[in-house]
Amino acid sequence: MRDAATIEPKAIVKSFYDGGARGEITSFADRLAENFELFVPPSLPWGGNFGKAQYLSILPQVAATLDFARMRYISLTAEGQHVVALIDIVVQGTDQSVIISEHWDIKEGKAVRLLVAYFDPKILLDQANPHQN
Repeated sequence: MRDAATIEPKAIVKSFYDGGARGEITSFADRLAENFELFVPPSLPWGGNFGKAQYLSILPQVAATLDFARMRYISLTAEGQHVVALIDIVVQGTDQSVIISEHWDIKEGKAVRLLVAYFDPKILLDQANPHQN
């Protein structure tokens, strides 16, 4: 078994999406650094800047809105310790999807930063805020 620090950054990031697809959205917790930082657009219901504990606490809400079992990679690219996952993921309760670009930074085998960008999240916002339509 490989030490966490020797696992390649791309494999570390992929393990997050694999866990989500299995319905184990927080199974990734051991691959987050204690000083982990998350940046999500503030227009989203789970938007803002968060630390590790806050990130883990909002993941179930994200999984209730996004269907990780119906996610596909548009691309998964790594350069050094930086990994970019461009994904197309279905919004729960619909057949529509949203494109998300997630930028991960890995240090010593742990994710230290995640910057999330959504392309045209209207369907996602409509689903998350049904009373604002």
